[in-house]
Amino acid sequence: MNAWPEGTTVEHFLVRVRRRMVVLRAMEGVAAGCALASLFILAGMRPDRVPAVAALVATVIVVAIVRVVFGDEWRIGWWRSLPEIAGRLERRTTLGRNLIVTAAELSHVGRQYVRDVVMARAAGIVSGLDPTPLFPARAAGIVLTIGVIMLAVSLLRPAETAGTMTRTLVHTGGPAVRSVEVRITPPAYSGMPVTTAINPSRIEALAASRIDVRVEATASSVNLETLSGTRAMERRDGSFTAALTAESDGFLAMEPRDSTGAAGARQLVGVGVTTDRPPRVNLTSPGRDLFFSSVPDTIPVVITADDDLALGSVRLRYTAVSGSGERFTFTERDVPVAVTAASPRSWTARGTWRLEELGLAPGDLVVYRAAATDRRPGAAPVESESYVLEVVTPGAIAAEGFAADDQRDRYAVSQQMVILKTERLLARRPSMAADSVSVEARQLAAEQRQVRAEFVFMMGGEVEDLAAEAAGTLELNEAAEAEAESDLLAGRLQNRGRVDMMRAIRAMSRASSSLTDANLDQALQAERSALENLMRAFARSRFILRALTQRERIDLERRLSGTLSLTAGLSGPAATPVPDDRTAALRRLLADLAAMSSGNSVAQRSYRVTNSALDLLRTDPGSDSLRALALRIQEVAGQARTGPVPDVRMRIDSLVKQVLGLVAGSLSAAPGSRTFLETGLLEGALRDALKREGRRP
Repeated sequence: MNAWPEGTTVEHFLVRVRRRMVVLRAMEGVAAGCALASLFILAGMRPDRVPAVAALVATVIVVAIVRVVFGDEWRIGWWRSLPEIAGRLERRTTLGRNLIVTAAELSHVGRQYVRDVVMARAAGIVSGLDPTPLFPARAAGIVLTIGVIMLAVSLLRPAETAGTMTRTLVHTGGPAVRSVEVRITPPAYSGMPVTTAINPSRIEALAASRIDVRVEATASSVNLETLSGTRAMERRDGSFTAALTAESDGFLAMEPRDSTGAAGARQLVGVGVTTDRPPRVNLTSPGRDLFFSSVPDTIPVVITADDDLALGSVRLRYTAVSGSGERFTFTERDVPVAVTAASPRSWTARGTWRLEELGLAPGDLVVYRAAATDRRPGAAPVESESYVLEVVTPGAIAAEGFAADDQRDRYAVSQQMVILKTERLLARRPSMAADSVSVEARQLAAEQRQVRAEFVFMMGGEVEDLAAEAAGTLELNEAAEAEAESDLLAGRLQNRGRVDMMRAIRAMSRASSSLTDANLDQALQAERSALENLMRAFARSRFILRALTQRERIDLERRLSGTLSLTAGLSGPAATPVPDDRTAALRRLLADLAAMSSGNSVAQRSYRVTNSALDLLRTDPGSDSLRALALRIQEVAGQARTGPVPDVRMRIDSLVKQVLGLVAGSLSAAPGSRTFLETGLLEGALRDALKREGRRP
């Protein structure tokens, strides 16, 4: 409005009316926010923690703001229009006679006779009005008082909520758990939020997450029982706390005890642990074995990788093998690639592999594969399938099926690769965890055993002589050598070469044993000794003719001589099945339930039954059915201490039937009937007849 006396009077009065209306709407919003906050507290929110208090205050403020913004007609911006404020004022008094609304609408019109008259009369009317009786605050004050009282009662009531009452097994008559709060903090690398659960029956956590347990109980002490054992919870600020790390599926059993050591009913919470699976990586291009007579300059590379949480790196690694004889050299490098991240869980890497930089010559070999890691600290890289890039020599393709093996001395290459991997593991050992070193050492032991098996196969089987081994000598038995005279004349069993080969095989066995025990220094010595003996065995003066790598078809008619009609389905005595841990635990629980039902001292046997139920849950911590059975048994055991015995025995009988069903389901099927000798002979004759006719039996 213009700064004329009449217009200023009307404008100031309408602003006063608007301010009062906003205050009344804010009072109503605060009342509604207090009522909503009290409902949150009744639902289980604990107001004794700073985050919970902040959430309650934010609830009250947000509800009050929403009430002010939307007003009575639920329309945003109602307070901006003075004509609308004037219209609401006109509905509260009969003195305005629409002059106040007209004056508000003519506020921006230039000075005219009609406007001046309207403004003068409107100013006279509003000068005699008071916004307080026109917009009373009594109703808003009553509503605000009720909301504040509800919130105060919710804050001052006992901490035990309805959810706690449903989870507490024993409420009176001794120590009891009132509430359980579990806070799960995932590992920092996962980026997952912290979660809190009140009185849960089961929680889910990522492996290596921190689990903080807070228990409120009417007890002098509380014991926390897990799969790893039992420990006392620390008392702090009137409650009991404990922290543990999520490693595998299990349970949390909180047992309260009074000052005399008497135990109350346990509160049971199932724990499910999700492991961080390793990433998956795939070498899309080239993704196959490559054989070149002339090496191209570049090769395009495409790698795809994904992970359940987040990826850390993607790269292309290769190992170049060059040289001949026993003097192979290995070169390991990475090919630079550009990563495109569609999301933190899915990456695509592209690049160009420049082969001219490798300087490959005919006969050289390159083994390449893609590798990816996730963000988990200490996680080993996951590799894709390995592929071979080989520069073939002239006439290499025609060598298949000939007596000369075109891949010369590959066994020495394999042994030298084991040595190379052991040396790298030794270099990385100071920065690795002990369990990670053991895992990689066992993997190297498996590779060493594979290399040893190839040499044993090449020599025609196990070549150690037992008598010589017992005497502690490496010399061969001359009688055995004389029996293999034809092989000696053919030059395939030179004695000194065989002795060196035997030394190499035995050194490989010692290296495998040391790697299994994670003794890397001793394993490296044995591996180098094996390689030295191999180099001597494959020297020109001691060359051993090896078996061909080309596989041949086995003639079943020659290798498996005899007729099937002479065989019979004879079988020895069946082994007595040994029950597994779950079946044994079910049987113990069934015996304890039967003793509890038939005995007179039901209350005394209830504690033993609950222990048997937890022992059963230990056999399969991730089973929902066993966890529900354990909860039910604890509930019945709690009633046995306080409730009437006849009703308890009826529930025990129901539990016995349920356990009987589990026992029956865990038993193995009965063995089949034995086959008679005549039946076996007839089956063999039928197979021979079908085979002669060219039909498959």
